[in-house]
Amino acid sequence: MENSQNQKNASIETLRALAVALVFVHHLHSGANIGLPFFYQIGGWLGVQIFFVISGYLIILSAIRYSARDYFIHRFFRIYPAYIFWFLFFSLAFNQLTLDSLDVRALLAHLTFLQHLFPGYYFKYNALFVSWTLTIELVWYVVAFLCATKFSRHPLKITFVFMAIAYVWTIWGWSNPAIYKSLDSNGRYFFINNNFISQLPFFFFGAYIAVKNPKFDKAGLFAIFLVAVILSTSWKPHFPDPIFITGFGVASLFLILKDADYKNPKFVNVLSDISYSFYLIHYPVIVSVARVIENKGMLVILSIVITVALAYISHRFIEQPFIRMAKRHAGKFVQKGGNIKPASQ
Repeated sequence: MENSQNQKNASIETLRALAVALVFVHHLHSGANIGLPFFYQIGGWLGVQIFFVISGYLIILSAIRYSARDYFIHRFFRIYPAYIFWFLFFSLAFNQLTLDSLDVRALLAHLTFLQHLFPGYYFKYNALFVSWTLTIELVWYVVAFLCATKFSRHPLKITFVFMAIAYVWTIWGWSNPAIYKSLDSNGRYFFINNNFISQLPFFFFGAYIAVKNPKFDKAGLFAIFLVAVILSTSWKPHFPDPIFITGFGVASLFLILKDADYKNPKFVNVLSDISYSFYLIHYPVIVSVARVIENKGMLVILSIVITVALAYISHRFIEQPFIRMAKRHAGKFVQKGGNIKPASQ
């Protein structure tokens, strides 16, 4: 069992590091006009989807075991302190948060992770650029806790239900005249395809893996990953994509790595550890460096060094102390049902 645990941790560490690297590469293009072919196109959405599948896997296990009090204490202290620090830091640094232009409602939306539900509010304070995913993460925390017990008994049925809901929502959103007129094409994609309703299937794919631990032929899994992800740029423009289709490829990659016996190099483990803070701060760092550095090679190197350094400091002095605080305030696991073994978080 110890070996199985190490394999599982290795796969999660690999995927976290890969996810944050892909998002970074994508934002080098949008933030500094530096494009790595293919990866700058798919890196953003693929990295985020990997994060969501991992979260689905880990959070459903916590939701099954923890009491409501302990569960939400852990979730709050895990994501809020680092977020609020860097949100305020970069909002002030970019002169977005000023007394003369203060929008209290928009600020409250960001402080409570509800910004992605209100397009006008989201763009008001958007220094981090990636905070929309935290709204979706928050919704998943609530959904996971509410459906955890039933999901452990009927994972496939519930996953299919949320896939159907996501598909209906996407079709309705793109065909609804009121929404169509109120948002431009980018806005419709951002607030319909990227809405939490559309994104929830990714979490359920990870949750299904956690609950059922399915075993499939690796050649078949790789074929799914190849078609759903690597070849996605070929079929996405010609297919009414309900966005979660690529999630099958991400889940397949997870299953391939999860059952592999390997050990990550040190830098992958470190990048996995600091991935949350890295994710929060990488875009404003890229934009800030791009303002003063013109040489593209130096821009990339300096952006990586600064992001890694700040993310490490953030992880060490913000994330870890609050995680320890959560452990002190929360009790031990409270088993609510199921026979699932603990997962590393």
